[in-house]
Amino acid sequence: MKHLKVYKIYEADEKPVENKSDTPIRSERLQSQSQKEYKEGPELQKKSGPVPTMVFSDVVGSSKMWSDDPVTMIGQLEAHHKLVDSLASKNKGWIVKTIGDAFMVYFEPSEYSLFNAIKFSKELILNEKAYGLRVGVCEGHMDEKTYSIQKVELRDFFGNAVNASSRMESKVSEVGGTIAFCSLKPIDNRMSKIQTLGKVEKVDMSKYDLRGAKVEKAYKIKVK
Repeated sequence: MKHLKVYKIYEADEKPVENKSDTPIRSERLQSQSQKEYKEGPELQKKSGPVPTMVFSDVVGSSKMWSDDPVTMIGQLEAHHKLVDSLASKNKGWIVKTIGDAFMVYFEPSEYSLFNAIKFSKELILNEKAYGLRVGVCEGHMDEKTYSIQKVELRDFFGNAVNASSRMESKVSEVGGTIAFCSLKPIDNRMSKIQTLGKVEKVDMSKYDLRGAKVEKAYKIKVK
């Protein structure tokens, strides 16, 4: 197989070395620059800087409610949607999508993203009088894509942090005012601020099957 020749780039005070073999000379300077760009690329910068937080909420027992009294449920769900939307906006978040009475709410990357998401969750639980809710929260890097749905361009999010948030809601949270939350970043220096929202206790994750989501530490906070 014939090799393509790669020419070395020299600094001003560097003398060229004659290459007497057929083996191409690889530029160490170019290689190190490429490695630097890879290590300091935008993807890694996102992971090392502020990250977003995702919240999942769901109405407990809604299937029976829909069967028993669908007319009442329609009115209650409309009021619930308005409540979620207003509280999310107040706490610097916004609704990504809904699946029936389940909500996926995104909080923009900032040093207060996790706190804002938990505060939103607390206010949602305290202000929702018609339903019992399960709520899960997770902070961490997320991949993002934009899709055309119902002829509208909508943002959606993926990754371990999103999956972990969903599992916090479905597997760990408790009805009656207990939010389950986790962070894929160090959280110890922020815990005192979070504790102003309610009593926090660590969760024994060995008791839960998160169906592939990876979480090293998780917590419950009782807000009601």
